[in-house]
Amino acid sequence: MSTIRYLGHAGFIVEHADTRLLMDPWFYPAFLKSWFPYPDNRAMLPEVVDGGFDYLYVSHAHEDHFDEQLLDQLPRDITVLVAKYRSKVMARQFRALGFENVIALEHKESYELAEGFTATMYLDTSHKEDSGLLLDLGGYRFLDLNDCNTPLSELPYGIDLLAAQFSGAMWYPNCYDYPPHTMAEKVAGVRADLMDTLYRKVKLTGAKTYLPSAGPACFLDPELAAYNDRDATIFPVWDQVADGFTAACPETGVLRIGPGDRIVVDDGTAQAVRAPGSKLDEDLDAYRERRRDEWESFCDGTEPEVSMAEIQQYFGTLQQWNKRFLGDFSKDIRLIAGSDNWDVRLGKLAERFVIEGEEPYDPEYTLLVSPRVLRLVVDGKTGWEEALLSMRLGLHREPDIFDLTFMGLLRYGNHPAQTMQMLRERQNTETIERDGLRMQRFCPHAGEDLTFAEIIDGKIECPRHHWIWDARSGSCVDKASIDLRVEVLDEESPVLRPRNVT
Repeated sequence: MSTIRYLGHAGFIVEHADTRLLMDPWFYPAFLKSWFPYPDNRAMLPEVVDGGFDYLYVSHAHEDHFDEQLLDQLPRDITVLVAKYRSKVMARQFRALGFENVIALEHKESYELAEGFTATMYLDTSHKEDSGLLLDLGGYRFLDLNDCNTPLSELPYGIDLLAAQFSGAMWYPNCYDYPPHTMAEKVAGVRADLMDTLYRKVKLTGAKTYLPSAGPACFLDPELAAYNDRDATIFPVWDQVADGFTAACPETGVLRIGPGDRIVVDDGTAQAVRAPGSKLDEDLDAYRERRRDEWESFCDGTEPEVSMAEIQQYFGTLQQWNKRFLGDFSKDIRLIAGSDNWDVRLGKLAERFVIEGEEPYDPEYTLLVSPRVLRLVVDGKTGWEEALLSMRLGLHREPDIFDLTFMGLLRYGNHPAQTMQMLRERQNTETIERDGLRMQRFCPHAGEDLTFAEIIDGKIECPRHHWIWDARSGSCVDKASIDLRVEVLDEESPVLRPRNVT
């Protein structure tokens, strides 16, 4: 018999053959104390701290998975399983915390935890360092993908239980200053894309049962309360998307469980067992009061100051670390922090990195950030990725086009191994032939295998983030401006004709 106990969000305790595995435990606020688990799982904290686990698995470095405050309370002799990322960030962070036994697994590498209990690592093989874990529990196959987008062509098949993200975990579009009608359109598009990606994962893995997990978070700081609007953001709750899932995946059952509930697997049959007081939602007003000390502490003290020299040094260093990635890139951005603003010219053509308090040129990106957040970034105590995820920033871009190089520099510039992988992805020359086309195999955005792209009406659509290109020219017509290498081999291919043309 095996048990899978849900900790909330993307966390689990899995037991098989007298061996206990703790997965992605998250209890303390993440991303500048803005994200909290939903529903509240704090009652389970003592059990996790004193759990006596044999193994620990943390999928990636985001703070709603890598909860350093919780990890610091665990015994250091536990064996830790991590993905073997190019940056080696996970192994390095665990060893810095004093964990002695760290096992880094390659993509699709397996490790036997006990007789009949095997863990197999699945990576997002692009520049995005994320992972999922496939557990074989005496023949019962539990795939926990959490936030991970393993290439669709690499997903395992024959899954009994799939846990994967259905709700957003990104700042776009809700941090941008779009007018209401534009925001509503963009939110609807992102939510539809998220669910389409989930449907593909379910079908390609042959999942018999799906467990909604890895979100949504909630925001207890009153200044961030707008992001709890489940209709106006990319953070829906399951009830809002359940009917669409049933229609798209009618052969897959759905198992909704809350923190503390468990799944008992016996002879290949799984049954949910509810914990006393189990809940699937949360009274946010009461939750906010219970955790007031945590979210309120972010604003302790006076707002710090940040100088022009510090901004110049910060961006100068960031660019030095990523010179090969940036190439001939050039971009003007503006930082607005309190009453200060700085115009920053990034890239090879920059003569001066920073101009203070002037507006000599129109920036393509504007970042509205509090001095408190900017101070943490400049001091290296947090990164732009975490700051953006906190939703404590406001963004504007003109034109409204995603710039992969700029956002890659902000998000991954502190880990040049990731930006170099982005460069390799752009330069990858591997091609595939299908539907009368020869085209690059991997999406230039996040490396998804375009073998699974939808090609219709003269358009090519990536199955991961749904970027769309013209099938003849390869020009990007939706989501961004990075073109795709395409060659037409058969002018009569039906994918090149609109559906209303016979």
